[in-house]
Amino acid sequence: MVSQKQVSAFTQVLRQVGLIFMRVAGQQSHAHANYNKQELLALSILGVSGACRMGEISEHLGVGQSAVTPIVDRLESQELVQRKRSDQDRRVWLVELTEKGREVVAGEDEIYQQVATEMLAPLKAAERDMLIKLLQRIGEPGAGSE
Repeated sequence: MVSQKQVSAFTQVLRQVGLIFMRVAGQQSHAHANYNKQELLALSILGVSGACRMGEISEHLGVGQSAVTPIVDRLESQELVQRKRSDQDRRVWLVELTEKGREVVAGEDEIYQQVATEMLAPLKAAERDMLIKLLQRIGEPGAGSE
């Protein structure tokens, strides 16, 4: 069982990491001033998940599906994403990155790489490896359901 002390300590770490990600978001906004935060988040979701349904994007963004349609419309008008029918179920429409969208996501990855380098620098190699393994474990589907 997880203790309240552990939860409190981890909450503080999450808040600190959240501040780092806010800094990343600021750098992203500066680098990609043509896109709003929801558009950048949607592009990031597609960059990580690959082609997905609008409902999946809405779940990740924490908004209703009706709010995702205008986001995808704007991204599509900028030729960053395209809608296509699913190969498995022709009734289903998927959203996927275009080449131009992949370039924007790659630019976002560069910013994350810079921040990750700064964050990992004070740690020893073994500590970096352990941190990465632990975070990967936390991020696994179904983590925490034990």
